[in-house]
Amino acid sequence: MRRLSLLLLALIASAPVMTQAATPTRIALVIGNSDYSSGPLPNPANDAELVSETLKKLQWVVIEQTNADQREMKKAIEEFGRRLDKAGEDGIGLFYYAGHGVQLNGRNYLIPTRADIEREGDLEIEAVSADWVIEQMRLARNGLNIVILDACRNNPFTRSMRSAERGLATMDAPTGILIAYSTAPGTVAEDGSGRNSPYTTALTQAMVTLHEPLEQLFKHVRVGVMHATQDKQVPWEYSSLTGADFCFAGCGPSTAPVPVPLPAELTPPAERSFSSALASLFTSGIGWLSSLFTPGTPETSATASVTPKPAPAGPSAVVSGGGEGSGGAAGPLIAGAAAVTLLRSLGVEAPQVDAAQRYPAGTIRELIASSPRRVTLGSTPDQIKAAFALCREYSRDCSYDDEKLRSVTLPPFELDARPVSVRAFRQFTDSTAYRTHAERVGFAFAAVLEQGVEKHRKVPGGSWRNAMSAQRAEDESPVVGVTFRDALAYCRANNSRLPTENEWEYIARGPQRNVFPWGNELPVARAMSVAPHVGDGPAGGIGRGYKGLSGAVWQWVDTDFGALKLLKGGSWLESNPANKRAAVRRYEDPDMADQDSGFRCARTVSAWPDAELWLQQLH
Repeated sequence: MRRLSLLLLALIASAPVMTQAATPTRIALVIGNSDYSSGPLPNPANDAELVSETLKKLQWVVIEQTNADQREMKKAIEEFGRRLDKAGEDGIGLFYYAGHGVQLNGRNYLIPTRADIEREGDLEIEAVSADWVIEQMRLARNGLNIVILDACRNNPFTRSMRSAERGLATMDAPTGILIAYSTAPGTVAEDGSGRNSPYTTALTQAMVTLHEPLEQLFKHVRVGVMHATQDKQVPWEYSSLTGADFCFAGCGPSTAPVPVPLPAELTPPAERSFSSALASLFTSGIGWLSSLFTPGTPETSATASVTPKPAPAGPSAVVSGGGEGSGGAAGPLIAGAAAVTLLRSLGVEAPQVDAAQRYPAGTIRELIASSPRRVTLGSTPDQIKAAFALCREYSRDCSYDDEKLRSVTLPPFELDARPVSVRAFRQFTDSTAYRTHAERVGFAFAAVLEQGVEKHRKVPGGSWRNAMSAQRAEDESPVVGVTFRDALAYCRANNSRLPTENEWEYIARGPQRNVFPWGNELPVARAMSVAPHVGDGPAGGIGRGYKGLSGAVWQWVDTDFGALKLLKGGSWLESNPANKRAAVRRYEDPDMADQDSGFRCARTVSAWPDAELWLQQLH
């Protein structure tokens, strides 16, 4: 197999590279981790080397990391995002990772070489979420991105994790991104008996010998890997590509691809057509198909290239009742001790529930759904100290003493799954003839940094319609340039209201009181050059049913501090990760309309919309 790699590099040097209509900047981040203390992997570092050399020959700028720890991986991702931003909308991004990966509760984590993972809670601290790579691509707003994960190997880190599942989970593929897996979701890839894995061998060969669009190229890769592994491994892709075709070696006639040899110990299968190989793909996929519909995993059809569904609705869309857990005497009985533990974790007072008894599921569901919840919000003294220390790495303006712990009682309510978009706000103004404060006074404010401190600059003519820039605001971006009163007017027109600070923070942190809406993992510390869309970024909040709770826009909440109002969430302009924590507060004049302040609405309801989510933990 060593000889195969050398032959491949020779092919790269001599392969005719077709000139495409334009030559946009191509930026790749390639990471291969082999040297794990829990057990080295023979191929990933070699695979990363082969992919890097292949891409360099094809005129890519490559950021390469092998055997990287968490800090090195995050720094590389940060640099990758920065370069994609600089490349602009015509840039092309590619992320390749080989090594250990874990899926937990529908999220994929890439494992650094020095990770010390003994339980589920360690993943957020020790690993790197694959969502962060996707987020860098989303926010760079370039037209084409490729994510390649050869990270589905048999994994020692999952042995002590009850909720961890085999292989990797499917991921949402936003517009303009293709996500390729070395094997089907929920299954394990072959590491190979030679220097490189079967997948990377087939992939790099196809890159230099095929002059076909990405979707066709990955079909050839799939067939090659299936042949090399006797159908034990079936690569998989999720694509939402739009626009012109892209070919690694230029689009045009293809040279004959180098066949991927079978491992020496295997007998070559009979020759077969592409259609028969594709039929085998569907047959081999049936066994794990049901795993695509587990909670936290986007629903898809069983094809190798799937157009992603829209992001799932937040907990407000969960429908209570039905199924095995339906209430009433006919439903399954729930142990009182388990019910008491869950109710206490939610802050529900239920003295009528006896730990020694058993109760119908409907009885417990009703308590979860209708009872007020006594919750603790804010930050502990140690959390405040940690936030201050983190903030000081980026700014001199650091003060979080106002985040002291507080206990509050919350009646049932629901919060919008996403911030209000420009499109939705335009529909509101068109139907009501509403004019915002900025439109009436003729200006709004843009945020500027002066010696690490955010200040505001007046922008004549600035409003929500142009987001304080010289062009029309994008329909799917969060609406900005709105005051507290503008936000309140929109929510009231939609039979809603603004959430209070306590409501917003409870949804963002959940009963576990996570530091960030997605957990306790630090975000990449960088401001973005373009505002994200309302569906961008990692899912977070209770049930991971919300987008944009942090790092999208600061969000108005209906909580007073003297003459000022509060905003929560941190924005895309924030480079300081301490200011993206769910507990952080920003105080502002209610008539301030600026570049990174938006909102989402809430409603008072008779039953908590997440009741079924919690009840499922008792089954």
